[in-house]
Amino acid sequence: MLRKEVAEFIVNKEKSVLYIASSNKNIEIYLENMKDIENKTIIKVSDIQEKDEYFKVNYKLMEVIKNDDKVIIFVSIEGLIEKYSLNEDKIIFQLGKGLKRKDVIDILNENGYEKKYLVENRMEYSIRGDILDIYPPNGEYPIRLEYFGDEIDRITYFSNFDQKSIEKLSTVNMYINNNKKEYKSFPEIIELLKKNKDINIYVENIDLLDYKFQEAILRERDKEEELNNILKYINENSEKLDVKKSEGDIPRKRHSFSKGGIKYENFSQIKEGDYIIHENYGVGLYLGVEIINGMDYLLIKYADEDKLYVPIESLNKIERFVVDSNNVPELYNLGRRGFKKRREKLEKDMLKFAKEIVKIQAQRKMKIGYKYSPDTSWQEEFEEKFPYTETKDQIQAINDVKKDMESSKVMDRIVCGDVGYGKTEVAIRATFKAIMDGKQVLIIAPTTVLAQQHYERFIERFQDYPITVEILSRLTSGKKQSEILKRMILGGVDAVIGTHRLLSDDIKLNDLGLVIIDEEQKFGVKSKEKLKKLRNNVDMLTLTATPIPRTLNYALLGIRDISLIETAPEGRVAIETEFIGNDKDSVRKVIMKEITREGQVFYIFNRVKRIEDKLIELKKILPKFISIDYIHGRMNPQDIKERLKAFERGDLDILLSTTIIENGIDIENANTILIEGIDKLGLSQVYQLRGRVGRGNRKSYCYLIMDDEKKISKKTSQRNETLKSINELGGGFNLSLEDMKIRGVGELLGDKQHGALETFGYNLYTKLLQEEVEKVKGEYVIDKDPEINLDIEAYIPKEYIIGSERLVIYRRLLDIKTEINLSEIKEEVKDRFGEIPKPLLNLFIYLTLKIKAKTLNIVQIKEEEDETFIKFNTNYINMEKIMKLIEEKKARYSQKENGLYFSGSALEFLKEYERGEE
Repeated sequence: MLRKEVAEFIVNKEKSVLYIASSNKNIEIYLENMKDIENKTIIKVSDIQEKDEYFKVNYKLMEVIKNDDKVIIFVSIEGLIEKYSLNEDKIIFQLGKGLKRKDVIDILNENGYEKKYLVENRMEYSIRGDILDIYPPNGEYPIRLEYFGDEIDRITYFSNFDQKSIEKLSTVNMYINNNKKEYKSFPEIIELLKKNKDINIYVENIDLLDYKFQEAILRERDKEEELNNILKYINENSEKLDVKKSEGDIPRKRHSFSKGGIKYENFSQIKEGDYIIHENYGVGLYLGVEIINGMDYLLIKYADEDKLYVPIESLNKIERFVVDSNNVPELYNLGRRGFKKRREKLEKDMLKFAKEIVKIQAQRKMKIGYKYSPDTSWQEEFEEKFPYTETKDQIQAINDVKKDMESSKVMDRIVCGDVGYGKTEVAIRATFKAIMDGKQVLIIAPTTVLAQQHYERFIERFQDYPITVEILSRLTSGKKQSEILKRMILGGVDAVIGTHRLLSDDIKLNDLGLVIIDEEQKFGVKSKEKLKKLRNNVDMLTLTATPIPRTLNYALLGIRDISLIETAPEGRVAIETEFIGNDKDSVRKVIMKEITREGQVFYIFNRVKRIEDKLIELKKILPKFISIDYIHGRMNPQDIKERLKAFERGDLDILLSTTIIENGIDIENANTILIEGIDKLGLSQVYQLRGRVGRGNRKSYCYLIMDDEKKISKKTSQRNETLKSINELGGGFNLSLEDMKIRGVGELLGDKQHGALETFGYNLYTKLLQEEVEKVKGEYVIDKDPEINLDIEAYIPKEYIIGSERLVIYRRLLDIKTEINLSEIKEEVKDRFGEIPKPLLNLFIYLTLKIKAKTLNIVQIKEEEDETFIKFNTNYINMEKIMKLIEEKKARYSQKENGLYFSGSALEFLKEYERGEE
């Protein structure tokens, strides 16, 4: 039977089917081929080493054992050798009923649940006021229960990503993990299935399965008898099938991409004990939040034990101080003008720099570039063939690039997105668009490996169109290079992909229209100078995952345009970063864990002279059936290409490599990477290497091999702490700031700006420089908030929202500009933390007044005993409405204070006044 025929064979069976596959890859193909089949219960029992996946599968099996519904079960060797709990202990939660909250918490604690403030993983729970969040072992989503006394008042599923509720429920079942219960082998599970179902059992390629069982026995000698019994059972109770690969049997997947909501967490989040910088008082030490007269204040310590209490509404004046951590920053005295004098002096230098920036911006606007035609029908057809669904950020980046190309300005755009977020497709579409208008395109990559990867991807995408793509790198022979160069001059090549070779003097094209640069910061000084000259004449598109600080800063200031791709593909699982010891047992264990689940492994060893010794060392500690080879940058280019191809085909289990694979290697089945010698690598470099895994939807691991702790420098220790914290997807863009903190600012903005950056830190420096630029352009407007005085306590009680999450909510509240957004966050807070307490309700009233007052050009509101004082910006006032209020004796005018006294509350006044505005 051909592999592409298996899905149809199974679906057409009248009975239930248990299908034992010879590989996880085959199961993925069968599931993809069956994705449009409705009304079928399909269970995948494979790749279940992760606790999360194991729990889900275990409980699905428990459900199908109990009923007589028709089912299709796919099993791999991992599924066959696993054991399963048939513990049926569960809790049923129903609105208005159910266990008391205390009893539920006791059950959770007894069954190994971990208490957290925010629930993000299975077997965790959280208590916040009347809210109880639980992430059980079964089900797709965590559960949120809101209690009223001992009764359940609300049940929802919620997202463990942004913590918001996503679906209301009236009842929900939650299984309890109980490790004391008896476990069953898979043959025992099959026998239980047979009691309620007529079931056909098939096994494909039994010889291959037998071989995999023997490998498993070699790894786990103590389970030899148990594994042999499972294999014997399969042999005696299944129908054997021979399944062969066939051309075109791997379907083109179209994944959907969505990550619902935004996770409000970044490296600039302020925590107690952090150095901060206040834009008026300089660097201090943040000590936490204190309540004074019913309002929250940030407490900041300065020199000589001086303390500054900053009202929470001024949180936007404070930034985390991100500079070189080797130098403890000097704290300023509050009573002296030290910081103010320093700021005034540095602002003069920043003003000069701002003028330079404005000049560059003006020059950019004056340059007239080629104006591309709107998209053709071919472009639309070409984009339809993209085998994935684009993320919203990716679509925005594509539209930004097209808009630039269709305008008369010379494009200079950076597309910044984390590793594997779809930047290359943006470049491919821009290339296609340029070629449709008869233009030629250069795609420049920093390494031969990345150039080759791009070449293969571009060739694959353009295969149905009359487009000629060539590659110029060390892998291209001299004769072939000469031929390509001639055809480039004559216009016989549409796109050329290569390394810095493409910046050589002999590169001439007939009609160059677009240059695409991947990871520009990897190029040397001479290459960067040549790229700078190209910028004057042709459209430039730069792709990067971790922008160099200068690029990031220039992008933010508008010298270059920027598009951010921040949305992760759906199903993409964050890479887990762990530190392991540099000993053979630890290394062998993590490699074998990946090999067991039919995956492949990268091993990074960045010492060319010793790489062959390392190969021998690894071969000694691993079983003979594991295939391993190495590559490095000084090898024959053809050998590199062939070994990479072998790894891509799956002929190699482990690829030992230097950092040559840092960019561009994209192999979905490689989901473990070990990195040795991290103290010799930059933080961004480690992050890029880590991004070689996790390209699919399987759990991926990055193991950082640690030498003896005593040998580690303080700087390396800081870098390790940072890497431990970057287990989120999308960390690359934020990482460039953290990298600056640890490795020093270096050449960020040249010597003249270095002093300003050291004084202000990166965040405040960028903000102040932006202001200087706006002043030069005449666009600077002081954004002054209205002065609002209400006789109420308005803050977030510390027992309602705890720790750093409180500051996150405060910052989000203070950033809000519209009543609609304020209403949305109010609903979210109630959903996540329970009934809103009075002081926080007052804060929402205060912020509503602030937003309304700003919109209506009111500069002051002060509530007194029976009336409210209102003062307007006199240039923007509805005099007709004010006169009407005075005539109706609802208000009186005070000439002395140049304002209005209204008989009633501030909210009542605004309602009256807004009616007059309509």
